[in-house]
Parts: sequence; C-alpha cells; structure tokens
Amino acid sequence: MMMGFVSFLFIASFAGTILWILQYSLKPVTQKYFSQTWHYYSSLIPVFFLLGGSEIMSRLVSFIPSASSGSNHIQAAGMIAEPYAQVSTIEQTAANVSFWITQRFDELRRFSSTKEFMLIATLIWTVGATVFIVVNIRKYRAFKRSIFRGSQVRHIVQCPVQVIASPHATTPLIMGFWNPIVVLPDISLSQKELAMILSHELVHLKRGDLFIKLIVFAANAIHWFNPAAYILNRQISMFCELSCDEQVVQHMDIEGRRSYGETLLSMLEYGVMKKNVVGTSGLCSPKEHMKRRLIHLMNVKKMNKPVMALSIVAAIALVGGGGAAAFAAGSASKNPTDQQVAGYNVTVEYPDGKLEAFDKDGNRVAAKPKESYAPKKLTTEEIVDRIKKHIEKGITVPQGYIDELPQQNLDAINESYRLKLQKSNRN
Repeated sequence: MMMGFVSFLFIASFAGTILWILQYSLKPVTQKYFSQTWHYYSSLIPVFFLLGGSEIMSRLVSFIPSASSGSNHIQAAGMIAEPYAQVSTIEQTAANVSFWITQRFDELRRFSSTKEFMLIATLIWTVGATVFIVVNIRKYRAFKRSIFRGSQVRHIVQCPVQVIASPHATTPLIMGFWNPIVVLPDISLSQKELAMILSHELVHLKRGDLFIKLIVFAANAIHWFNPAAYILNRQISMFCELSCDEQVVQHMDIEGRRSYGETLLSMLEYGVMKKNVVGTSGLCSPKEHMKRRLIHLMNVKKMNKPVMALSIVAAIALVGGGGAAAFAAGSASKNPTDQQVAGYNVTVEYPDGKLEAFDKDGNRVAAKPKESYAPKKLTTEEIVDRIKKHIEKGITVPQGYIDELPQQNLDAINESYRLKLQKSNRN
C-alpha cells in the first residue's frame, strides 16, 4: 500500500513537472499569439496532473490500444504463456522516457529493506505536508488579524461584497473563501481609481480565483518536495493578475487603459503585497512583475476564431503530453527492465476455440495463435507475486496460478488475505 502511495506521488509529480517544463519552453511562442487568460487556465493543467489526473490519463492512454480490440471479462481458469508484445504509438513515444524510470524502480525493488524505506518516505512526506499546511494557515490567520486591526467599513453603492479600509493593507485585495471581502488601503482614492480597483477585484470574485488558488495550494502541499510546484504556484498567481487585467481593460480605449495603468502605478508607490498568502488576491504584484503587467495592458490580444481554435488544440496537446508522461512513469513503476512488455500472460481458451490473453495486471493484450506459444513454468516467487497483484487489484485469480502454487504458499496467502483459495481436483 505504501509502495502504491509513493509510486502515485512520484508519477503525479513527474507528469506535472514534465508538463510544466513543456509549457515553459513554449511560452515565448504562446505569449505572441495567445491571451493571458489562456495562459492562466492552461497553467492549471499541470495542477490537474499533480492532483491525480496523471492516474486518470495513464489509465485512459493504456485503455486506447485495448479498446480497439474489444473488451471482455477475465475468466477464472487459464494457462501461463509468454507475453505478446503489441505496442501502440503512444507507448513507443513513452518507451525511452520510461526506461530510465524503470531502472530506478528496479533498484528500489532489489533494495533489501524496501518496506522500511517506503515507511520512512511516507512519514517524511506526511511531516512535510503537515508543516507546509500549518505554516500557511498560521500565515493567513496572522495576515487576516492584521488586516482587521483598526479597519473601517466603506459603504460602496452596488458592490456585491463588503468593502473595508485597513491601515495595514499595502495594496487593494480580495480575501476570504466563503464570505469574501474587498480590502482597500486606508488612503484617499478618487472615484475613478476606486472604480478601477473594484472592477479588478470583482473579476477575481466572479471567476472564483480564490478557490482556484486553494486548489493550487493543495497541489503545492501534496508536492511540497518538488521545487516545480512552488514555481508553478507563483506562475499561476502572476497569470491570474495578468488575465484579470486583460478582462478589465478589454473593452477600454487607449485612454482608459492608460488610466488603469496609472492606478496600478499609484498603488505600487504606496506598497505591494510581497507575500503570496493563501485565501487572498492582491491588486499589485511584486515590482519585478509590474512592468510586464503594464506592457500587457496596452497590448491585450483579442483572439480571432483561428487562433482560438489553435489555442484549444494546444491545450489538448498539453493534456496529451502529460498523459504520455504519466503513462511512461506508470508503466515503468510496474515493469522490470528485463521485461519491457508486461510479463507473462494469462491465455484463456474457450470451448469454441477462441483465445483471449491478459497480462499480469489484468490488461487485455492480443493472444497468439495456439500453435505459436508454449507454456512456460513460473517460479514459486513469480506465481505468488502475480496472485498478490490480482488480489490487490480485485481481479479474479486464475485457477492455473493456484494449481501451480505449493500448498504451503497457498495457505500463507489465504491466511494473509483471509481468503479460501483452493486447488482444483484436476492433476
């Protein structure tokens, strides 16, 4: 179980990181043609993989080749045969990537204290994730207390949320998940500046950006050991502000955009929100990002239909790339390097002569003609390993495995899993 959890973390982190690297390498091109809103939402694709999407996509990719040949349930009885090596295009693409990962997992399997290692790794992950969450929650609570200290309610007509002015706010921001409020610095603002600020913060509220940031925070907490998760978190925060600016000024003329930029500059002179606090979204980014925001204000891209279609294709390609990476890592975690396909198959022969074959993990593969395969004797350790995999996956254990297993090993499995597997009467 711990091995499965650690493998899940590794595969999810690997796929998310590969996808983030791919996005980052394509950014010089995508920035020329695609909107900041596209960059914001497409940046969430790696988050999807970090939060378990890698397992979904890996299963989907592995399902594609088997779906083409139909699907049937595994029968109880079977024969042990050599593997049939049918590899799809996606599998071939992922093979080179998976080879290195496979070697690492093989080394881990050969490690004499694998269970102890997995236990230590799980404990370290648990402590790290707990510390990450506790530190950020304390930071949010401390920030919230400081904001409310000495604050005053501002009565703004036709504003859907409460607005307060705080002497401790260094920039306008929206804060809170269930009852969000807009926080303003305790300074004098003109009606025009106030309208610009509220427009920006209400776009965050309408889009649910705070909940998106919470999801990103969860991914960062789970993958606290991965530096890419921290960079991705900051990157999404930046794209969030850029896309919000884009939506605010998309219907403005040049003068309106200039006024909005001047509002950003005036808030920048007053102060910026230097820390990325969970549950908040501030108007002013760190100074190194403000120049980029001001440039984009005057060059907001309106994507036409061909570019929109291209952006959708690009997003689908990113998801596919992440799926291929997840499939490669998943395959490597299951397959030893000396068996690049899936190990021995269970081949079922029906009364009408039809043959069906399944690999050791229960995945359907193409069956060889009866005369082209020869049964191969498995070692006791190999049979025990395959029976345990079938039990843990909830797959019916082939009777051929049970009959080939020495009685003492069968008794040990029955005792461990509280089962009543029995040998057949046939000799």
